[in-house]
Amino acid sequence: VFVQRPAILDFEIMRRNNATIEDLLLHYIYVIEYCWNILDPGHDRIMTNVLDMRGISFRNMRNQEYVGFGKRFVQMMSANYPGRSYKTLIVNAPTWFHALYKLFKPLLRESTRQKIVILKAGEQQDVALKFYLGDSLPEDLLSGDFNTKEKKNEEGGDDGLDRSHRYFIPVDDEELCAPGPNSLMEFHMRRFCIAQLHAHNTTLQEVI
Repeated sequence: VFVQRPAILDFEIMRRNNATIEDLLLHYIYVIEYCWNILDPGHDRIMTNVLDMRGISFRNMRNQEYVGFGKRFVQMMSANYPGRSYKTLIVNAPTWFHALYKLFKPLLRESTRQKIVILKAGEQQDVALKFYLGDSLPEDLLSGDFNTKEKKNEEGGDDGLDRSHRYFIPVDDEELCAPGPNSLMEFHMRRFCIAQLHAHNTTLQEVI
């Protein structure tokens, strides 16, 4: 299961850290190739993609940089990994989403279009997520559980997420992993990346 949240894509932070659109695309390639070559190698392996549209506003459609990146990403995925997708679930889709989808639909293979399921927040979406994702379902994707989970954290619960900031805090203990940003896959991928950096005598640069 590969969850993406386009609303947190921040081009200002990208530029501030001297990164480029190509760097962002390479990041996605790195993650995907890790999944197929390290995590679960094999030519017959497939993935369920979840595109969480929560936080997306209509003004994103007017941002040419944002739309341009989206088109390049869709073209890259459709051209290079068409057979790897089991389903693509677009969740929390706003009412105007179909207008945005029309921009990207011509870039998709027909086989890819057949695998796309568009859902709006609510009970039906929760049922679909539980059906497709099973035990791999991140709780914060559920419409019914979202407010409850927020309340739990306000009362002192801790799931490793910083609710005052849009980026999550990585856990240091494998036992604390749970579906979502701190999934077991994310945990092992971070460890793998850090090991590769050490092997090449390279350190991570702090994001500013």
